[in-house]
Amino acid sequence: MASNANAFLILFALTFIFRYLRLIVNAIAYYAFKPRPLSTKPAFSPSDVTVIIPTVFPHSDEFIRCLQGILRCGAAQAIVVTANAKVSLIERCCDEHDITQVRVIGVKKLNKRVQMVAALKKVNTPITVFADDDAFWPTNYLEYLLASFESEFVGAAGTRQRVRRDSSPNLWNFLGICYLERRNFNTGATNNIDGGISTLSGRTSAYRTKILKNEMFFDYFLNDHWLGRHLNSDDDKCLTRWTYTLGWDIALQFDEKAVLETTLESNTKFLHQCVRWARAHWRGNLTVMMKGNYWYSRHLWTLYAIYIAQFQTPALLMDGSLAWMLYQAVAGASKNVRTVVFVAFGIWVLFTKIVKLIPHLIRHPQDVRFLPASVLFSYLHGFINIYALCTMHVTAWGSKDLTTKNDASEQTPLLHDSQQSEEQSKPDDAGPVEENDQIHQLSQSSAGRCRRYSLTVTQAGEGEDADGIAEE
Repeated sequence: MASNANAFLILFALTFIFRYLRLIVNAIAYYAFKPRPLSTKPAFSPSDVTVIIPTVFPHSDEFIRCLQGILRCGAAQAIVVTANAKVSLIERCCDEHDITQVRVIGVKKLNKRVQMVAALKKVNTPITVFADDDAFWPTNYLEYLLASFESEFVGAAGTRQRVRRDSSPNLWNFLGICYLERRNFNTGATNNIDGGISTLSGRTSAYRTKILKNEMFFDYFLNDHWLGRHLNSDDDKCLTRWTYTLGWDIALQFDEKAVLETTLESNTKFLHQCVRWARAHWRGNLTVMMKGNYWYSRHLWTLYAIYIAQFQTPALLMDGSLAWMLYQAVAGASKNVRTVVFVAFGIWVLFTKIVKLIPHLIRHPQDVRFLPASVLFSYLHGFINIYALCTMHVTAWGSKDLTTKNDASEQTPLLHDSQQSEEQSKPDDAGPVEENDQIHQLSQSSAGRCRRYSLTVTQAGEGEDADGIAEE
């Protein structure tokens, strides 16, 4: 009997270490992550940046707030790229809000990758920043983001992200907040330890233009496939993969002054977003593991914390197995000992569910009321991961409407809603690309012809990427 108990105790200890070592080390690395300081003589300034904003233009009020925040940061140019049918609508919307210095271009059909390439071809600055149309930048955001490029080895950079907390948040809003807080924790920890990152989020990401503005990348990006299916989504994973493949580093800026805010669905549509992200997570990670080598040759901690640990799902199965092993290990002990052991184990499991949320709970302690539901959702997310693994062949966006209507009955309400929102709600602090290029600010001329770069890549058609947002 004692030998069986010892065997279960050893098995429990080994499984516990395998499951939770990454959390302990990641927690130390995340909370020790130092912001990148601003240089007195920076290598790049906001005037060296072109911001590309691909959009389906579903919500004009949110889009305008996003655009206003970007323009306040002083980029050389902002390029909005949408469907041809929506170019005039966006221009009218910008006119209504006195927004200038914006170049609006169109493509024949909404496809985010095609939109991004169409805009990339018009970039004449050394740094290109991609921003989603629901990303809200704080003042001086670009200065802090560009601090990552003080190292000549850094080819891409990003920052911390947060979901905007509603004045009276519901459960869905809180779950969205938790999702990005956990993402910050995971990506910040691995990037601090070995420079690895599963995915540089497309909500806002900066790249050296020379990495992307070349025909080799265009072909690679527009012809990305999964199991024979052409990918429109997963663009940020493809960009991350390309950057690492070329041997560049990716850096994160975690200064509190460089935290962008965004919005997620505050209803059941959030579940559709979770499924889409989980599918992208699996597709990206498995692509890297099958075709790449940087995930094990350059980033050893990321290898364990992301690529191996992703198979610890669903969490309910893992924690349930640990509880069963522990029960078998202490079955012969007294009742008091068993009680103490299981209380300690329960406290530990609860701690693992909230450790990534500590920064948010410090800012908004009243949200502690949502923690029980958050813990339950973290276990549910494990089954979402399994479902996503079984449906990776589905590559649709899932929560975005890519239709392009252009009738007057739709345009007028969009403009009216935008004006009302501006008054009531202020921000807190592939194949050939067919384009309809219209420049909203006509007085702004091109800064010159963009330098052409040639890159030599071994097996450039092979893909590597990962996401790594598995539940604990």
